Amino acid sequence: MRSPPPSLGPLDEDERRRLDAGEHEALARELAASDRHGLAGWVREQIWDFAGALADYRRAGRLVDALRMALESGSAPELDGLLAELPAADDELFDAAVALLRARRRDMEVARLLASRNASPEDRAAALLRAGNRLGAAQALAEAERPRDALELLQLDEREPSPESSALAARLAWDLGDAEGAARHAQVALRSGGGTPELAALLARALGSLGHDLAAQLVLQRHGARPSDDAVPGRYRVTGLLGGALAGAAYVGVDRLTLQEVEIHLLLADQPEPIDPRIATSVDRFLSAAQAASEVGHPAIRKVLRAVPEAGLLVLARAEGPPLRQLVRPPGLRDAAPRARALIAFLLEGLAAAHDRGLVHGAILPSLVMTDALGRPQLGPFGVHQLAGLAATRTGGLEELMLMTAPELRRGSPPTAASDLFAVGMLLHAMLVGRLEAPGPDDELGEAERQLVAEMTAPDPERRLPAREALARLRAPVADLRELGSTPEAPASRSTAEGMIRVQDGIEVVAAESWSPELLDALCAADDPWLQPILDRSDRTVVLAPWPEDARVLDDTVAGWRGLIPAEALLLPEPLRDAIEARLRPASVVVTSAGPRMLALDDLLSR
Repeated sequence: MRSPPPSLGPLDEDERRRLDAGEHEALARELAASDRHGLAGWVREQIWDFAGALADYRRAGRLVDALRMALESGSAPELDGLLAELPAADDELFDAAVALLRARRRDMEVARLLASRNASPEDRAAALLRAGNRLGAAQALAEAERPRDALELLQLDEREPSPESSALAARLAWDLGDAEGAARHAQVALRSGGGTPELAALLARALGSLGHDLAAQLVLQRHGARPSDDAVPGRYRVTGLLGGALAGAAYVGVDRLTLQEVEIHLLLADQPEPIDPRIATSVDRFLSAAQAASEVGHPAIRKVLRAVPEAGLLVLARAEGPPLRQLVRPPGLRDAAPRARALIAFLLEGLAAAHDRGLVHGAILPSLVMTDALGRPQLGPFGVHQLAGLAATRTGGLEELMLMTAPELRRGSPPTAASDLFAVGMLLHAMLVGRLEAPGPDDELGEAERQLVAEMTAPDPERRLPAREALARLRAPVADLRELGSTPEAPASRSTAEGMIRVQDGIEVVAAESWSPELLDALCAADDPWLQPILDRSDRTVVLAPWPEDARVLDDTVAGWRGLIPAEALLLPEPLRDAIEARLRPASVVVTSAGPRMLALDDLLSR
């Protein structure tokens, strides 16, 4: 018979005999009654009573054991409760919890713990270092606009640098103006198999700035990289104006370090010097909320790439599709209600994940909800309502504001999760009927849609559906791009100049024989926004959403390519996760111009 860990205390001879006789439940109750909750939890764990063991471990103050039981039982409320308690625990307990979550591949929970526990980038970096992740610690400092500290951390151990750490060191050195250092680190990364066209382009820029033009051209030719225009100084090369600025001025451009297309928002461009302290405080609050929501990591929330409060700078990955406002047009999607429900469900997934962390959006307007390359909606930066004090703030037209703003907000109350749900309900209604207007008896909606809109837009915020309840009512695959083109005025093609969604027939793939019917059923039922959307299925033939024209797959020469796959993409039930992981290769990862990485089912299903 197994013995309990020494930290729980011993069982006496009679207690061990009772375990041998199978009296686990009775013994656990007696142990709990005598305040030996830790042992009671261990006894319950032996008979797979994970819920009971969790309760006993909690009473014993054994949070890591309780966390383990929450993972075994799959209890989301218990897991959330423990994750809320752990930031206050001592370092040893906190690190043990992080180690457990890492071992279970719960990367989202690890990131949540680190973000909630550490108030500064130094603390977060230290926590990652304690976990043995020097590269992650450097990335945390880099993301916090601490490139010099991040570079120093990478250079502490240069005996056997990894391709990933060398590549990051090259980008950091370039950001700091050290062209020689950028070239040296980039060459190390390329020689050790960490080469990408972007890194080769960075090496070429560094060599060019040092006067080695011929060497720069050879690097570009060898790695198939593109030259870049360095006529404008600074990290970002502006390529055009962006309509609908959040505040101040906004531009589209290219990040010189990553070659990613970006949106550059200069929130204080219209403000006189010196900046009013109240304005500065508003900008700081907005950027803090936007960054916190971005760290949720759901693709329905637009990624914040950089935020500098003192400069009023916000950099976002460029939206690859038009605003959802373009889908609000007569005759509406009443005849394609599943499409409207699926779009709103995807948006609610991200909103619910943010609400779970106490984050409120505050300004959900059709003109601010963009779409990605596959037509899926993306919430704009959270906390835009904090910018209300800026004279130049532009957050949608008056019609949108009046319609989408919850009654309590119009009375001066602060935004809440309930006011977010009001706006989403109004957005669902507008998409179905094809115009911005309040719900009414003449909408000709189906009963299910009418009831759902009514419960999401109830005048009393206490009576509105929470995000997860509304999501459960809406749940449907976010997939069929063809339905988007079923209304007379919907766009039929995507033009970069016009910002239209590309709509065409899906990609038909016949699944390889290695995919069993059970695996195909699990794949079609999977609710994973990082997978290429499935439009339809007939037996072993699966119809997949087409990739946008500017999408590209990773090259076989990319070292460390597995690290480019979002951890959330593999949070799948077994054995589906094992089936996908066994088939992964660089060509299974698709990157679009704005940077999101997704798994290509058209590749995975073929093998």
